[in-house]
Amino acid sequence: MFCTIVDMRLLLFIFVSVLLVSCKKDDLPKGEDNLFFAEFEKNGAETRFEDGVNTYGNGPGMRTYEDSIGRLHNEFTRFITNPLDSTYGRNTLTIQMVKFLTDTPLPSYSVRFFFFDEGLYDYGSYTLDSSTGGINGVVIEYVDNDSVLWTTDKKIGLQESWSDFEITSHNAVGEELFGGKTKGIFNCRVFDGLGSHIDLTNGSFHARTIYQ
Repeated sequence: MFCTIVDMRLLLFIFVSVLLVSCKKDDLPKGEDNLFFAEFEKNGAETRFEDGVNTYGNGPGMRTYEDSIGRLHNEFTRFITNPLDSTYGRNTLTIQMVKFLTDTPLPSYSVRFFFFDEGLYDYGSYTLDSSTGGINGVVIEYVDNDSVLWTTDKKIGLQESWSDFEITSHNAVGEELFGGKTKGIFNCRVFDGLGSHIDLTNGSFHARTIYQ
């Protein structure tokens, strides 16, 4: 299954690729290089989302906000079920790479590709109403079975000393709707903004990244 989401806030809110997350079967053979998944332990309980299994799809998207100060840009990849499924919008995982850019034009593909470059990253923050309100880094969002949003956003809660995030592999591909295949590992704490938290540990993923 292949899903693409684009969310651009420049008086623009777009969901692309056959009506947002209308998913299609991947024509590539199912091998390790084309196995897209996210797995982690949620407070110790094993959780796995796999592309093409239980109506899950995976695909890239971007969010961008521009004002007179600069541009806050976010490249993300999301694991989510088919919109026709009764579970749509629940049990999802989104991995976002956030950067504040002083060069305000929409970043080119060559610039955006390196948002998921290999390396270690701190946890950051993304805001919808101020370019300077963002913090460079990664933001992980988890939506649980009750549709509650949990996030690593620094403005909501601070990470523990054991938290980490690393992109271990990021390779360009010649696909029509996504430009990268990316692998990584993570440990983090996500918050609901109401005083509760969940620990996501021993996490790993292989995902389609960089919307084209």
